[in-house]
Amino acid sequence: MISSQWITDEQDVRLAPYRGVRDRTLRGESLFLAEGDLVVERLLESRFPVESILISERAKGRVGPLLERKLPAGVPVYEVSAEKMPDVVGFPFHQGVMAAGRRERVWTLDDLRGRRSCSRNRVIVVLPDITKPDNVGVVFRNAAALGADGVLLGERACDPLSRRGLRTSMGGVFQLPWVKTENLLRDLDFLIHAWGYVGCATVLSPEAVDLREATWPERVLLCLGNEYDGLREEVISRCACPITIPMAAGVDSLNLGVSSGIFLYEALRQK
Repeated sequence: MISSQWITDEQDVRLAPYRGVRDRTLRGESLFLAEGDLVVERLLESRFPVESILISERAKGRVGPLLERKLPAGVPVYEVSAEKMPDVVGFPFHQGVMAAGRRERVWTLDDLRGRRSCSRNRVIVVLPDITKPDNVGVVFRNAAALGADGVLLGERACDPLSRRGLRTSMGGVFQLPWVKTENLLRDLDFLIHAWGYVGCATVLSPEAVDLREATWPERVLLCLGNEYDGLREEVISRCACPITIPMAAGVDSLNLGVSSGIFLYEALRQK
């Protein structure tokens, strides 16, 4: 059984990363929090350092074997009673396990052009301005599931390590490389001109190519806009392939989670 440190005082300094979670944005903090068995497991399998684990005594029997297999040596496990857990984190938390990870830049642009894709195509998902954590999370989940090589986030994109983003991604944020750029247009130009990627803009336009008729290049920058404003013109201008999903009469768009899954499936399916 995994060794743990039993804590009875919710104000114990060792619990500081987990205290009042719901009321903290974690922006600017050096740590992020992963919640639930699956997301914690994927954190333990990732490149991100793990600072500590918090478990309830009810979850110890269930989570213990996972921690015995995958927890790095020296990482402390703090155990509290199930009744104390809500007092620590600040809301009813029934999953019973959290992990504090350390924010580090663990990937570079070079990691985005890996060989993860199962088809002949290489696909990097580009999110210039997606500001809602739930939307970013579901795109990461789709990208991880369907075999994208990585994700490039613009300066305005929200933090993929936010609690909601991690939870919605089901740990997909840990499963593939991603980079939050300081200069999106510069990095797009580099990927296009130095590495031979072709920008594919997902747009609502009668001039765009119908997705059913699209011919995908071998190296794709799949640029996804937000649900209200779409893609900025300076991003679209760098894309040689505008592509659209045909809609039935009276419907003008799909939400980002659905549309990103459709575009990714088509871009990555076997030829």
